[in-house]
Amino acid sequence: MKDINLNNFIIENSLDIPLDVSIGVVSVPTGLNYSDQIKKVKEQNQHANMKFTFSDPDYSGLVDKFDWANSALIFAYDYKNKVNTSNLTNIGYGQIARFAQQDFYLPLKKIINQFEDIFNELNIKHQTFIDNPKHYDRSFFEKSGMGWQGKSTMMLSPGIGPWQLLGTVYVETNFQSTDERTYSCGECNLCQISCPTGALDNEYKLDSNKCISYWLQSPEIIPYDMRESIGNRFYGCDECLISCPPGQSNKIKIKTKNEFQVNLEDLLETNDEVLLKNYYWFYIPKRNADYLKRNAVIALTNNPKKSTFNFFLKLYTNSSDFLKTYILWGFWKLGKIFEISSLLDNEVNENLKLEYEKLKSMTS
Repeated sequence: MKDINLNNFIIENSLDIPLDVSIGVVSVPTGLNYSDQIKKVKEQNQHANMKFTFSDPDYSGLVDKFDWANSALIFAYDYKNKVNTSNLTNIGYGQIARFAQQDFYLPLKKIINQFEDIFNELNIKHQTFIDNPKHYDRSFFEKSGMGWQGKSTMMLSPGIGPWQLLGTVYVETNFQSTDERTYSCGECNLCQISCPTGALDNEYKLDSNKCISYWLQSPEIIPYDMRESIGNRFYGCDECLISCPPGQSNKIKIKTKNEFQVNLEDLLETNDEVLLKNYYWFYIPKRNADYLKRNAVIALTNNPKKSTFNFFLKLYTNSSDFLKTYILWGFWKLGKIFEISSLLDNEVNENLKLEYEKLKSMTS
């Protein structure tokens, strides 16, 4: 049976594919397996304690997952013209990285849902993976000719760079494969230069232990030096994305007013349920709003208002022990650690008392 041309299939089934969505096709089985590659990163502890695809490398890295599949459709959604690139932030505000400014997976899911509906109507077996830890979603990307893995470890495409999200649909239909192409970063290393913490010092490898984006999503206690490096970032870091030449074009909106800065004091006074709803698309450990508030305390400490000390005094009294740990650090960073002794007189948590003494000893 002759392989089906995907473009003809799209036209025949009246599928509406916008210009900011690209689709590649790879025939399966491919013989590809990334399990060992994922395990190596894990063995070298460059994943920090990140779960996702590292939870089960034998399955997530397995490309040929289904015996019944004959093709894999790779979808890439280009969101670069949807983001604001201003770095300006007002005092007392925090930055949201461009990739997290809204739920960019929604448009991608809507497109893939169109295909799923048609496959269901035609009784075509299929399996979809979108932002799923059980699938290494870059598996087919290079083989489909859509782009290449950059030195930042991001998947890059000409004219788009790293500003894209991926989804994969395994399907039993034989679709014609798109042509594999050769791309390269060449001598460019701007992503490595732009990384504020050296997480990309080794090209094509990301050391998550040094990655700001990782730590702002981590359930672990953030080290003191990383809190300093976080600066006024509330969620995510995208310096490596911004610096990437293939992703720079006049389509990106340059604005002097940042529409995606967060009033940190307002956020810290927001009800947990409302906070989780407002940022439903964020990865938040255990869906616990305290992790967002932790990020806000760090960002506010690094970008304080004149009222921040008094605000922290009030916040400390009504906060969880987890959040108090970061507020204590905030007092220390603001040079106020010796002015809060009365606040600690009534503290019953011994760990917090020890943290307070440790911070005092760090003050020269």
